Amino acid sequence: MKYLKYICAVLLSAVMLCGCNTSPNSSDTKNGEHEPLTILCSSDVDLLQKAVSEKYPEIKLEVVPYNGRNWSRYTCDQMITGDMPDIYNTTLAWLNYPDAMKENLIDLSGYAFTDNYDPTLLSQQKLDGGIYLLPSKYAVYSCAYNKTLFDKHGWKAPESFEELKALVPEIEKAGVRLAVTNNNTAGQGFQYVCNLADTIDLTSIDGVQWQRDFLSGKAAAEEGFGEAMDYMQEWVDLGLLQGISSLDGKSSFEIFEEGNTAFAMGGVNRWTQNSDGTGDVYMPMPYLSRDGKRNMFITMQSKNFGLSKKLTEKGNEQKLEDALHVMEVLSTIKGQNSFFSADTTFISSLRDWEIDPTSPYASCIDDMRNGHTAPLLYIGWEGILPRTGQDALDYLDGKCTKEDVLNRLNEYCTDWLANGEVIYSEVDRKYDEKETAQFIGKVFGEAVGADCALVSMNIAVDNCSIQNGDGANGVIMPLPLNDERIVSIIPTGWNGNIMTATLTGKQIKEFAQKGYTITKDGKSAVFPYELFVKGGKELSDDAEYTVAVCGADEELKTAGNIKDSGILGLQAFKDFFNENGNPAMSEELLIWE
Repeated sequence: MKYLKYICAVLLSAVMLCGCNTSPNSSDTKNGEHEPLTILCSSDVDLLQKAVSEKYPEIKLEVVPYNGRNWSRYTCDQMITGDMPDIYNTTLAWLNYPDAMKENLIDLSGYAFTDNYDPTLLSQQKLDGGIYLLPSKYAVYSCAYNKTLFDKHGWKAPESFEELKALVPEIEKAGVRLAVTNNNTAGQGFQYVCNLADTIDLTSIDGVQWQRDFLSGKAAAEEGFGEAMDYMQEWVDLGLLQGISSLDGKSSFEIFEEGNTAFAMGGVNRWTQNSDGTGDVYMPMPYLSRDGKRNMFITMQSKNFGLSKKLTEKGNEQKLEDALHVMEVLSTIKGQNSFFSADTTFISSLRDWEIDPTSPYASCIDDMRNGHTAPLLYIGWEGILPRTGQDALDYLDGKCTKEDVLNRLNEYCTDWLANGEVIYSEVDRKYDEKETAQFIGKVFGEAVGADCALVSMNIAVDNCSIQNGDGANGVIMPLPLNDERIVSIIPTGWNGNIMTATLTGKQIKEFAQKGYTITKDGKSAVFPYELFVKGGKELSDDAEYTVAVCGADEELKTAGNIKDSGILGLQAFKDFFNENGNPAMSEELLIWE
């Protein structure tokens, strides 16, 4: 049956190609050139373009930039609405949205390149016999330790929590900081609870059954997470898990890369101190069980690739053929390595892949293949994950107790089952990038009592090697607006505060003209500002104004005496809707009176 389906797919492609050849004025060719294929990315695709061009030089890729704070939700919503790039990539398989997948993605099960994948992984992607997303490389979520620091002091990497406890006095005696905790998002707070529960029994038959029972209202949070919360407290008491206040305004990685910290809880951005591969070397460490017998690495496909079903519409025959060729390249080791420039930090889903001996996971791949892995917990928990995750972060900061976290989790689940997710606003059409930025500027500006707002935009600059995560990203889609969807467009994410500056009208207009400069790895890119003024008034050159700022470079920070307002961006949106009676989105709602 599989081969029959493959033959049918080939014949269909041949028919399409014939149709294309007999229609030289097809909508996706111009002057004989192939129309570029769009792909959503947070960086450039130069390496992938090169891999594609080696075999298909006529195919060009065009990046649709997105560097927002909730890639999973944003890309999922693209699929739900069908408003996605030609080459679709997302983090999760989204099998809990079967109708949207079948309606908006092409079934890839009949194509030859699909046979390149590990059949076990493919079986996990099947939906009613079809495969709409092909798995790429695994991301492995773990803790990390500074191997260079360990070698210097002669320390052995702990293989159990008991060994870790015994090592702590030596680390402290050496004057080395014990740990930093990566806690930038509510999702990370939720994962700390889940990951420690995995080292106990969350992935066992009983643990999986508890998850089903809890999410259907038949079990209590204490039964599945109670022991994990007690275990988390041991990590807190030891100093391994810490609240965000312990970072003194820095990111966990900024502190870790200074070279005097033993552990990074929740992982690192790269496996060496410097981006060019020099400096201290870091190594992964699993979430440790007490005796080391149930140590766990947390795994998730870093990307899943599919094709928009719009490619099958009349007039897109050439684009469909080109897109299938891109999928063919992505289904090879070379293709996957080209998309993931840091290829040694991933584990491939291809059947003929062997781990790079220089990979940080080379030393622990056997442990992972022997069952010391657990899947990232997300699907099924979406409605309660953000609030529970924030509670877990508050717990790390000493703002609430174990009982608070578990009791609220029960309440969230009860509320979710009774009422569904919290919806702040109904949205009946897509609001484009500028409209989205306008709404952010208004809500942020009102929240901090500003006179105007400078909202930087993430647009395609040069080849998108640098993107802007400090401004507006993406669009407001025609879907009910909840916490996750708000976070997917605002630059402050789950936990960031709105920033303000004090500038004269002349300075504001000058910065609006200059744009927001980001420098990274010796390269610079300038992103435009959108200026929104309360009441649409004209700014007086000599008057001083309070400005809500989304994206401030050093020049603006210095000139405007940039300040943290102390007001969460997410909370500003929630308060705005709640105080206005949760109105539906409209053009009038964008106006800042």
